[in-house]
Amino acid sequence: MADTSSLHTAESHDTSRRTLNQEFDRDKVELIESVPASEPLRIAVPTHDMRAVIHTTLELAEVSHLLNRPIQFLVAEASNIPRGRNTIIQQLRAAMPEKTQAWILWVDSDIWIPEGTAPLIADAIRWAETHQAGIVANYKMANGESVLMTSREPHLNRHYTAEEVLGLPDYTEIGMAGLGFAYLPQPLDYQFHADALGEDIHFWWDYPDLHIYFAKRIHLGHKKIVMLT
Repeated sequence: MADTSSLHTAESHDTSRRTLNQEFDRDKVELIESVPASEPLRIAVPTHDMRAVIHTTLELAEVSHLLNRPIQFLVAEASNIPRGRNTIIQQLRAAMPEKTQAWILWVDSDIWIPEGTAPLIADAIRWAETHQAGIVANYKMANGESVLMTSREPHLNRHYTAEEVLGLPDYTEIGMAGLGFAYLPQPLDYQFHADALGEDIHFWWDYPDLHIYFAKRIHLGHKKIVMLT
């Protein structure tokens, strides 16, 4: 996720919270009413160097087992992460031309999922599908800041502090977050932006009515700041 310090102009975070009853903009995306048991758990891993993919796949295979659903790994190696995301979306669009969106678990290849996390991820996926909302997990960026952000409004937006993250209840609605670990109904006509601001921020700005919630019990490492052995 790009450094967004230029956006952090507010002293306090946006305290407004939208309700779960609000719907997405139907001109942009059609809601998935239910997820059948036969529907695969789609795990998308955009990467440019295959850093931690093996650590990711082993734990997420267990998530598929706990959900009793088939698993589909979508790995796209590209020169940068936005291109990798776009390649994955193109693959899904070609495979499912009749669909406008699909539930995807985005997992960047530099995200480390510790052993034993699978039950927590499975619970969060069930929660997201039940509430028709996206979920994200917290991890630290290379500069040590949380990827969780308080608002989608540029004049209010800032990263949560470590103390604030600790104080957030499980499944608190947040403003934005990095897409390094995010489960959401992904529009299949979307093109991720590749610029200095970051494809994560552009995505949430493009879909202001897609609600996202913090799955607090999922603890992740980040290869940019955590060495894997």
